[in-house]
Amino acid sequence: MQNFSGVVQSGGTSRSETLTATVQLCEVGPDGIVHVSQTTTDGTGAFTFETDGSTDGVFYVKAIKGQVVLMALLGATLPARPIVVNELTTVAAVWCGAQFFLHEELHGAVRGMRLAANMTTNVVTLGSGEASPVLTHSPNAAETNALGLAYSLANLIAACLRDDSVRADLFQLTTVDPQQPPRTTLAAMINLARNPARGVGDVYLLTKASALYEPALRQQPDAWTLAVKVNDSGSDEQLFGGPGNLEFDQNGNAWILNNVTQGEPTSTEYSIVLDEIGRPARNAAGETMSPFTGGGLLGPGFGVALDTKQQVWIGDFGWGKDFPTGSVSVFNIADASPVSPDGGYQGGVYRVQGMAIDGDGNVWCASYGNHCVVVYLEGDSKRTAVYTGPEWFSPFDVAIAADGTGWVTNSDPDTSGIFNFRLDGDRLTLERSTIIGRTMKGIVIDSSETIWAASGGNHHVYAFDREGKIIGGYQGGGMDGPWGICLDGAENVWVGDFGPLEPGSIFTGRVTQLAGVNAAKERGVLLGDAMTPPSGYTLPSGGAEVLMHNLQPLYGPNGPACYIPMMRTTGLRVDAAGNVWTCNNWKPDFDIDTKGQNPGGDGMIIFLGVATPR
Repeated sequence: MQNFSGVVQSGGTSRSETLTATVQLCEVGPDGIVHVSQTTTDGTGAFTFETDGSTDGVFYVKAIKGQVVLMALLGATLPARPIVVNELTTVAAVWCGAQFFLHEELHGAVRGMRLAANMTTNVVTLGSGEASPVLTHSPNAAETNALGLAYSLANLIAACLRDDSVRADLFQLTTVDPQQPPRTTLAAMINLARNPARGVGDVYLLTKASALYEPALRQQPDAWTLAVKVNDSGSDEQLFGGPGNLEFDQNGNAWILNNVTQGEPTSTEYSIVLDEIGRPARNAAGETMSPFTGGGLLGPGFGVALDTKQQVWIGDFGWGKDFPTGSVSVFNIADASPVSPDGGYQGGVYRVQGMAIDGDGNVWCASYGNHCVVVYLEGDSKRTAVYTGPEWFSPFDVAIAADGTGWVTNSDPDTSGIFNFRLDGDRLTLERSTIIGRTMKGIVIDSSETIWAASGGNHHVYAFDREGKIIGGYQGGGMDGPWGICLDGAENVWVGDFGPLEPGSIFTGRVTQLAGVNAAKERGVLLGDAMTPPSGYTLPSGGAEVLMHNLQPLYGPNGPACYIPMMRTTGLRVDAAGNVWTCNNWKPDFDIDTKGQNPGGDGMIIFLGVATPR
């Protein structure tokens, strides 16, 4: 047994007052049952529990004072030192754990709840109740609105503690089901986190009723989404430069394809692996694995896939330099050591974009540079099945259907569409195709066998049935130059928006969510309906110039200042806690990027708790 203690406060340590409250230490296990121990704070707001220090599930604390409920999400192990429970810890717990609440208690997969608890460290430091260094330093601080938005939400809770009318207004604004209006501030904030685009302006006005946390937002956000930017590659000599796509391994690490050498028009020979909360990943010995290199890695773009042997496969696109052979590189996820030889695997591929691995371990490659689809049979680059298309065939991404066939997007503008291939032994045969859209990019297939593909050139996402027949084309929700596409745990569709490729264009990055088949059945919305606002979900500026991890300006010391932290987006993925990770692939200003031949964007954006967990 050990003592677990803390203090309940309103406000951070610099402007705080202690509160008398009922405190509950809650433990939710794999069975979903919540066990509660309860005490009351003393005259200094302090509380103490005597309890076991660890759990098979997740610990969290709630402090209850009338209709105001504060919270801190703790994880699998209780902190050895005292913690603070205040409005900011509540914001962190609610936004990071948004997808796991059931009647104001946590419920769900333990892995996801633990990830949500770990992710709160990007928002708050529990020992002090103050904003975390991630929020208070570059690449956030005043470069994004994340700190101000978290403080505004904390001010809203603080105002509810002091003003009954603010609390009543918040309950009204956050009512989703008229039959079940929120009765506590915790319930209201959960509703707001899950429906961040409802009543944005009215909620913003309510946040002005308190100023305990500063600096708060100075202008209304597009939505009450809390997103953080991360850009530490593990080495300031090898910065983020055009991250193109990512995939999560079984440990929650994010394997991120890095495309260009930051500040130069050349391909990188390294990529980046971050841990589940966005720090450079470490191996079992505690050694940093990021950035990683070798195995022929050169300018990877969009192709990344995981096999059953704990290996990550990466397509080498070779941007911006002589790349005569083409290759695929493979790495061990345990330590990022190369599995492929120095030149990579070179079996018939050239400038690979999308990749996928089927149930038999066959590795499918969209070999963009030589108009081919190449399959490494059972992962053996010396045994291949190849389809060679005409010059207009520009394969971009691959998704494997339930019947084992592969659907491939063709990104040629004039013959854009989806193409279906069947693998029979060492023969790869084109079965059918649907010509539609313009410059098709990413593709995914849901469990109903509905095929979704992003058409960047005409700003649509198309849905097809299992035979490739068109179901519909969808826009809205901020969609602009859709590129990457993925599914969340409810099979709603998330889209990374790249924006226009036209002279003079400057684009503010965003993501779009569309209603998938389950939402259409269960929530009464139409298939493909936009579930994000017209702006999409964005990460706006906080007013300061965007800096890279070495604290140099985005366009270099002699370039123009940039105030757009979320850039042109390509790949994106949803993790086990419902966080949406997006790639800042290209810098915002098309003219500067193309004339300077330095398009590589900086860092990753993590939207906290906005999606159904995978």
